[in-house]
Amino acid sequence: MRIIYIDVDTLRADHTTPYGYHRPTTPHLQKLADKSVTFDRYYCSDSPCLPSRTALTSGQFGIANGVIGHFGPAAQFRLDAGHGPEPDRPLLGQRLGWGGYYTAAVSVFAERHRAYFFHANFRESIRATDRMGDEEAHDVNHAAIDWLRRHADQDDWYLHLTYWDPHTNYTQPAEWTDRMAACGPVQAWPDEDTIAAHAEIYGPRSALDLHYSAFGAGTSPVPHNMPDAIRSRADFEHLINGYDGAVAYWDHHLGLLLAALEELGIAEDTAVIVSADHGESFGEMGSYAEHGLANEPTHRLPLVFYWPGLTDTLPEPARHNDALLYNIDLAPTLCDLLGMSAPAGWHGTSFADAVRGEPIESREYLVLGHGAHTYQRSVRTRDHLYIRTYHPGCFRAEWEQLFHVTQDPYLTSDLIAREPELAAQMRSHLAEWWNQYAGRPGALPDPMQATLHTGPTYYNDPVSYAAHLRDTGRAHLAEDLEARLATLDIPVSWHAPDRPRTADLLHRWVQLLQTRDQQPVTSDGADRPKP
Repeated sequence: MRIIYIDVDTLRADHTTPYGYHRPTTPHLQKLADKSVTFDRYYCSDSPCLPSRTALTSGQFGIANGVIGHFGPAAQFRLDAGHGPEPDRPLLGQRLGWGGYYTAAVSVFAERHRAYFFHANFRESIRATDRMGDEEAHDVNHAAIDWLRRHADQDDWYLHLTYWDPHTNYTQPAEWTDRMAACGPVQAWPDEDTIAAHAEIYGPRSALDLHYSAFGAGTSPVPHNMPDAIRSRADFEHLINGYDGAVAYWDHHLGLLLAALEELGIAEDTAVIVSADHGESFGEMGSYAEHGLANEPTHRLPLVFYWPGLTDTLPEPARHNDALLYNIDLAPTLCDLLGMSAPAGWHGTSFADAVRGEPIESREYLVLGHGAHTYQRSVRTRDHLYIRTYHPGCFRAEWEQLFHVTQDPYLTSDLIAREPELAAQMRSHLAEWWNQYAGRPGALPDPMQATLHTGPTYYNDPVSYAAHLRDTGRAHLAEDLEARLATLDIPVSWHAPDRPRTADLLHRWVQLLQTRDQQPVTSDGADRPKP
């Protein structure tokens, strides 16, 4: 079997056609979905990018594999010393390799996040460009289709492709944004009153600080595709048009990739799996164009799963499955479908029966964790979402929240005070899960608890951000942030005085990339000069 796993950074499920989006953003993904199983309740166990992909390829929750964030000890993958992979918990690519599969990737993810263990999944790793992420889809396709042409006459390979287009900043040609703006209205929520109220929600990628980052305030680097801030419905529509344009631009290149499979004569015997590392908030809880919370829009993922000989013969009712699933379930599922045993150290459960069109049992609940912009864990049942904040970072995050997601998909009504029994039950689920993975003899320390004194302050320094709030006439919000951090009884700033701030180094690196790569692209990227 040939397998292509397509990993689309920041692809929000409900902005795609298979998940009922009202705009035609993904016709090529829909064509694939017509012969696939689409999973409606598929979630990343850990977010954002580094924790999610580590969980996916390790088959383990971040609380066990060590990666719950993007910085320092919170981002250190736990590998025992010795020669070769651990037999009870190999990476997905290692397990496939033991089964005779040639594994390859076109992805800059390992370099972007210094996640060099990710390379251990693959015999061959290809960087499409010298950019550290945010590669355009045409560059990824160029490398991917070249690889496919060289391996089309071979069998038993697994190819992982990472696309970045829906991740901010939206760098697609403006025509794609205009196309989405012309094809249908933007969703009605948030309305003007909600957007006005969001001025009191502070934090990077909040309404008034849409482009605030580790090196200070900024304006939109892509004015046609993103506004400077969200002050009105017009700004929100501008933002959504840019995001949808990025999704449509990626989908266009998905179509070219699928056409290449047809041209090579291997489309009918190549499995194609499309998913994401995380989603994106667009106003939920006051967060815009960011994946910084353990909430529904960040953790819910698309999963379109085509497996030749199985999914293409299923009746329509079997093409959708709504069991509560994790992305760590993918690794044992692939092993199951390929007739391989799943290692004992993986935490996921195979959903291969659903790929075969058979019913599967759903979990009672999922536990989801975030550790890059806030430290949060949440519990997702079929209808409800409970969120517990351990460290707010620089974001106005409440310590506990409870939502009825089925009735309140935009997370506007907090039930934590009105539903004490339900809140207690959700806390119990979280405690049960924590005790299973970190509260038993032999378990390694929970990296979220072990790094709580530092917290998720890699991207944004609370001292600098509080000063920014005061400089922009929001002293009351600076005081609120400082008061929340004071309750933790930890230093407000993590930056050591005797070394350059990571933010300053990052700023220099971004400036270098921006000055080097200012060439426009055409709709297919064919005329883009190479650096």
